[in-house]
Amino acid sequence: MSEVRSPLRRIWEDSPEKVAWVIMLASFFTCVVLTVGTPLAVRSFLQHATRDLPVTAQSLRGTALLAFPGQEELTALTAPRPLSSQVTVRTDESSSALLVVNADETASRPVEAASILMYNNTEITIMDARRPRFPRWSPDPVHLRLRLEQGRTRIVVGPYNRRPFIIQVETPHGSVTAENASFSVFVSNQGMDVTVRQGQVDVTARGLTVVVSGGQRTWVPLAQPPGTPTSAERNLIRNGNFTQPLETTWSVGFLQPEDVASGTVAVVDVGGRRAVQFSRMAEEGFHTEVWIEQVLNQDVRDVDSLILRMDVRLLYQSLAGGGILGSEYPLMVRIDFTDIYGKDQFWVHGFYFRDPPKGWPTPNGEKIPPYVWWPYESPNLITLWAEMGARPAVLRKIRFYASGHNYQSMVAEVGLFAR
Repeated sequence: MSEVRSPLRRIWEDSPEKVAWVIMLASFFTCVVLTVGTPLAVRSFLQHATRDLPVTAQSLRGTALLAFPGQEELTALTAPRPLSSQVTVRTDESSSALLVVNADETASRPVEAASILMYNNTEITIMDARRPRFPRWSPDPVHLRLRLEQGRTRIVVGPYNRRPFIIQVETPHGSVTAENASFSVFVSNQGMDVTVRQGQVDVTARGLTVVVSGGQRTWVPLAQPPGTPTSAERNLIRNGNFTQPLETTWSVGFLQPEDVASGTVAVVDVGGRRAVQFSRMAEEGFHTEVWIEQVLNQDVRDVDSLILRMDVRLLYQSLAGGGILGSEYPLMVRIDFTDIYGKDQFWVHGFYFRDPPKGWPTPNGEKIPPYVWWPYESPNLITLWAEMGARPAVLRKIRFYASGHNYQSMVAEVGLFAR
């Protein structure tokens, strides 16, 4: 009875040299694959591995609510706290919130790479927030993907430690993608409105993408592609983002007693935007002012809406509140105008963060958080002044200034929008 041989044994016994060649070639190709593939795999890992991007949320007015995945009960946002992906932030009628991405977590003061302001009645979910795990080796950008279900948000995004930072906002009507831009998105049941203040964004819906640049807006109707970008509201302020030389559109002024150090005015780059910084850090006990001023000479008799928008950041104030008379704030804005009766009028609004002692007034003052960019939007000034019996006819000039003893403050992206 003959012995039954397995196929592998038969091949080995009949053609041992072929088997040897197969083993040798297989070993060679395995060696080549490991020699080439291992460094490539390591290189790919170093370049494309990611980790969480820290996003901090805080309530600005009222109390925002947080919805965590897997939890039915909402959590009140009572203090600044870091958030991870899949967390939803909601504001109601009386609240607003701010989401911030800091580029340097070790800095003593926040270094914002992006800020997302949530107005009232707004809901945002952090879908994905990633940054390179090995930034020295990775060319990839930082990426933040949000879901705006409803409401209005204002977003400013700049570089993240000199690395591109891409924000994508998904909505029920389409998506918005931006890098180094300042823009707002409003979502309602009727559609989506995208207005760009600075830079440019891509708006995509129904397979069509349009590019919206600074000073433009587009409307995305329900179940339709985005419309052609059009001019946004008319901005009466020139060089409000300070990208041009300051002296071409603004005059700079100082007020202080003789032989007393004055404050300074400088244009600085902060988180991807240009801002004017007012600063004085010298002897105490002397009233000083520093300002930038622009002549407007704009006839507004046929204007129905006049809105002042600007971003404010307070860093230091030696006088609490607005000083003992309530007239010295670390940042103020003043608009001079002539009313329809020919009388010269002015309107002023100030910002502070240090609470004044009891009995110190703060007329025309607004308390805001320190160190963060506070987006201010005025009420309709046409209506406000008309109710005071001073319906404006001509806007003469606007001034942004700091007043007090010692102070540090910033203003950015100022605009006076007429419609």
